[in-house]
Amino acid sequence: MSETEQAGPEEAVEAPVEEPAAAEEPAPPAAEVAEPSPAGPSDSTGGTGASVPNDQAPERSSDGRPPVQDAVRAASRRETGDGDFALYQQARQQNALNKLKRSAVANGSGSAFYAEQLILGGDSGVEIQALSVSPLTVAHHLDSHQDVDQQPQMAARLAAQHVLVLAGQPGSGRQSTALTLLAGCCPDDRIQILHSEAPGILQALCHRADDLLTPGGFVVDLDDQPLKLSTLETLGHLARKQRAFLVILGELGRVAPDGLQPHAVEHRRPALGQVLAVHLRRLLAGHPGGCPHQDCTAEHTTAFTARMLQSPLVQRTLDGAPSVRSVVEFAEALAQSIHSADTSLSDVIGQWRDRLRRLAKQLLQVPAESSHGPVLDPHRQAFRIAYAFFHGHPLSDVFEAGAVLSATVLPRYETREPAPTNHVFERELDQLIPPEMRASGDAVSGGRTDDNPRCARLVDEELMHAVIEVVWHDYDSLRDPLREWLTALVAGPLERIRVRAAHIAGVLLSHDFDSVYRDLIRHWARKSAAYRQSAALALEMAAHDPAMVGRVRAQIRSWLSSPRWEFQDSAARAYGTLVGALDVPDTLWALRELGSRPELAFSSSVAFSMSWLYLAGAPGPTADALDRWITSDNDHLSKHAIRTLLILSRYGAGPDRRDRPVLADTAMTDPDRADALVRLWRHALMGQDSSTRAWDLLRRWLLAGDADKELAAFLEVLVPRIWARPLSTRAGFYLGMWAGRHPDSRTIRQLRDQPRRRDTDPGPAS
Repeated sequence: MSETEQAGPEEAVEAPVEEPAAAEEPAPPAAEVAEPSPAGPSDSTGGTGASVPNDQAPERSSDGRPPVQDAVRAASRRETGDGDFALYQQARQQNALNKLKRSAVANGSGSAFYAEQLILGGDSGVEIQALSVSPLTVAHHLDSHQDVDQQPQMAARLAAQHVLVLAGQPGSGRQSTALTLLAGCCPDDRIQILHSEAPGILQALCHRADDLLTPGGFVVDLDDQPLKLSTLETLGHLARKQRAFLVILGELGRVAPDGLQPHAVEHRRPALGQVLAVHLRRLLAGHPGGCPHQDCTAEHTTAFTARMLQSPLVQRTLDGAPSVRSVVEFAEALAQSIHSADTSLSDVIGQWRDRLRRLAKQLLQVPAESSHGPVLDPHRQAFRIAYAFFHGHPLSDVFEAGAVLSATVLPRYETREPAPTNHVFERELDQLIPPEMRASGDAVSGGRTDDNPRCARLVDEELMHAVIEVVWHDYDSLRDPLREWLTALVAGPLERIRVRAAHIAGVLLSHDFDSVYRDLIRHWARKSAAYRQSAALALEMAAHDPAMVGRVRAQIRSWLSSPRWEFQDSAARAYGTLVGALDVPDTLWALRELGSRPELAFSSSVAFSMSWLYLAGAPGPTADALDRWITSDNDHLSKHAIRTLLILSRYGAGPDRRDRPVLADTAMTDPDRADALVRLWRHALMGQDSSTRAWDLLRRWLLAGDADKELAAFLEVLVPRIWARPLSTRAGFYLGMWAGRHPDSRTIRQLRDQPRRRDTDPGPAS
């Protein structure tokens, strides 16, 4: 990903030669070479594509490098943009899709970090939807809820502090606990669920508390976002003022209860046997009254419940249950088999385990004979696949993706006689998507049935993975159209659609690595930037399956060793994913190796991955590597370091410090980081290809200091070191221009009024 923002006309004072915004790939080699084939299960570098014969290498000049002039001309002809880093990161956060196996518990998020784009003041712009929970739903939860550990303490804390954080794993019954706790503090008809697709919902809630917080109870699900104590304290004060009660759901690992005391508590799921018992008794409470069997009595249902709870087979099934919700569904399956012989219990359990796959086949199967024969409306079938694949996306994305599949891709593979008629008003959503596939209108999961815009919501999010599996394994003739469809989607204009399509390809890799890599991912990895980024995301998705990690890493190393620059660029992009975060030292070595090569001199993929690694939780090692790069004898590494600075300088330190640049926040408490930051800025400000953007970004830092006194004090010491000679004269010119554009900026005024440094040495960071 490259930085795409260019300076405005009023700031082009030096008219430097700007680096190509991301026509940033080197010239393609003159001769085609064999691309890496799927790597074996080993994690070594000896993959099948890691050693390519020398006679297959691309043609080069006598010194071993492609002609620079030809590379620049070819790069300018190829691509006008490599995407926007911020939009790409936001799309990844909104496309978290990490459950590779049916009925499996998610082990983490593919976007395991918080990256908030630097906003200089103003409102966050986060849109929040509110869904009122009906008293009937609350009563249902109160009737069937099973108390968890420390629930009395939770209730006491919520009543006293007005805000409580439940830190636990998804599927542990956190929402049922939250509704039960809120029902003890406020009327049942005054409970709402607040939801936002964008990060920063709590910060937006703090800004808009007077509008959003009313007397009553609120549930807020953070998904995988982090949380700070200062935010909780602010929310507690605002909630008490508004007579509101907030229960915040956070993921354990991203939210640490020990650091948020006394506002947070770890939420452990209740004993699953007790959950099964209470739901079985509730489901069978009125069964004898409406049962056609004459011998069905209350004693019969009681005996049946006791047998099920004591059955070793049922206990083994509970031990492998992924969530509280799955146990509730298991109770429903058992209740429906009350009059079946106990010898069929294994069949009942097998059907329950395979319920989503059977539902997926039912949704896609050919219906009974019609006037046109046993043919399902192709638009209907394509739309159901798109609806499942784009669960959680706006319906506009579903319509667009479904249209590509039904109108563009499938006609190339099908012959229909006679052609099905097409009536516009027959395409109503309720007819295209059956009710057993969609979430019910009164569902309260996340409060997302009241979305604006409306989104695709499956009755169970794991149904998406079941549909993927059924489409790939049960419809052999659909494999080629599916690959072509995903290829068309990753070339589309919307980042979130491209990211989801790449994630779907990654799920397919977990089902059939060799075939999917050979026929899909390999072709993406040697095409344009959008395809190469999608290939990297697909490998990241596959790496969420522990059994695939070694194979994925071996494939990326194979790309790194390829003589084709496209595969090298794909490797650089893949290291900017969860795979790279698994082994930071090895990733930094690989990125240095790739960044030192002339083939990637015009690509921003190395800087993209370094930025991701910094934001993903390894700022120290990444910053140390950038400091070595900026002083390296290799000019390519220096340019990649500058590009990384230009990307990271736009990002804030987190939800509580949105106006403080993340690079400055780290350097404020570490003199060595401050010295390294001075070196990076001086190279960027003096670089012919980067100076205009670097000066403009530094101006943004100064404006951010106006809202942060600590940052302003730090910049008033740091910036003069950056502007030491030979930059002092140019700095004076910019300060004068900025002071005219921002007369109210105290930070700019303070720096302008400082006495000029007369020395030629910027200090130890030169």
